[in-house]
Amino acid sequence: MSMTRRTGHASGRIGAPLRRLLGVVAMVSVGAVLATANGDAPALAQIVMATPTTTALTFQDNDPFMVYQGDWSRVDDAKAVGGTRHQSRQAGAQMKLQFTGPYVKWFGVRGPNRGRARLTVDGVAVGAQGDGIIDLYRPNETTYELISWIGGLNGDVSHTLVIEVLGQRGGASSDSLVDIDSIEVLGAERAPITPTPSATLVMTATPTPVTGAVIGGAPLVAVGTPGAERAPGSWPIDTRFLRYYVERDGLRILGNTISPPTFFAGYFAQYFEKGRLEDQTGISQDPNWQFQYGLLVDELQTLRLNLPIGGEVSTLNYQAVNDLAREDRRIPPPTGFLGGTMTNSDGSVFVPYSQALQPAPGHGVSPVFWPYINRSDIFPGGWLHDIGLPMTEAVPAVVTKGPFANRNILVQVFQRTILTYDPLNGAEFQVERANVGSDYRRTFPDRVPQ
Repeated sequence: MSMTRRTGHASGRIGAPLRRLLGVVAMVSVGAVLATANGDAPALAQIVMATPTTTALTFQDNDPFMVYQGDWSRVDDAKAVGGTRHQSRQAGAQMKLQFTGPYVKWFGVRGPNRGRARLTVDGVAVGAQGDGIIDLYRPNETTYELISWIGGLNGDVSHTLVIEVLGQRGGASSDSLVDIDSIEVLGAERAPITPTPSATLVMTATPTPVTGAVIGGAPLVAVGTPGAERAPGSWPIDTRFLRYYVERDGLRILGNTISPPTFFAGYFAQYFEKGRLEDQTGISQDPNWQFQYGLLVDELQTLRLNLPIGGEVSTLNYQAVNDLAREDRRIPPPTGFLGGTMTNSDGSVFVPYSQALQPAPGHGVSPVFWPYINRSDIFPGGWLHDIGLPMTEAVPAVVTKGPFANRNILVQVFQRTILTYDPLNGAEFQVERANVGSDYRRTFPDRVPQ
């Protein structure tokens, strides 16, 4: 089977194909032009609108700005841009990319074992038939080429491209494979990067150990100051999250923004000092579950990071949290416990480590934190949804916070946040959420756009 790569647009005749293309312009409600239906369509699209190329951005398939859902495989391929491509045959698997500018191009693969995909921009299917379906089957040969160009978009606003695998095959295709080699756009929130395949942790600064007390085997550490980070609050709050942020005491619950809006696991998201807020509208019928706080704590503690918790200097870090959160550190349920939660004699509340709150070992939530996590005014989805299960018991720590040194605080770790209690703070701020969003940005600078 011969393999060829087409680097330019295919040539074609003007006339009936051009009339068909202009018909597409009239049908597509997002004002897009899709050049994909046949060999001469890309050239015709160029006639309708010239494609800017001098400042184009090319996102390779493994760029973290491209968000994949479902079962995708990364294939090493010397013929692909950057040497790799993403491939899937699973119906419903998707790739999403947020971009700006008047057009977007998808480069992929056609061949005798390729299937069908659906293309949408801002939720609207685009294509000659109005259904967004692209058939990637081509007999006899496999080609790497421009699959589609959607032009005529409003270049002043953000758009969302979705490529969905249909799990279908047409013609005599022997399979239903769909490939993503690269995506070209004119604008995006950040420039493309090529991550190192083996890199799983990149620190922008190495915390400097200093002497001090130890909790759970973790030395006292002071956090370094990453030099490449923009100041918190220098990005506007995305309009999707603004009302929720304002109504739920966002400055206290989330802190300032530390990133522009982005994608995470297929959802629009934005990073704040104290966490990641995800727009999960439509996932649940409960309107209070439209927004979700990300599971940042779980990732950070798994890596056993030497980052201080609760202050710039702390006797507690993520390595210690990982030790405290081990399964063998959970406590048995109280006698007679049948599920749900149960108040202990010391005022703490036992919570099993079970999403369904079934009888199982778990942890006691400190009485200084239990009333806080049950506040419906700031956690309308309920503590299990907005805070998550407790991962540790409440433990003491000695921290330095700005000008305040050697503050004795209480810390308890949950799946979606870390809570601290400082009795020397004002009454309304004795319980606070730790800056796990900032810790996440220091740990994964490639995941948090700047």
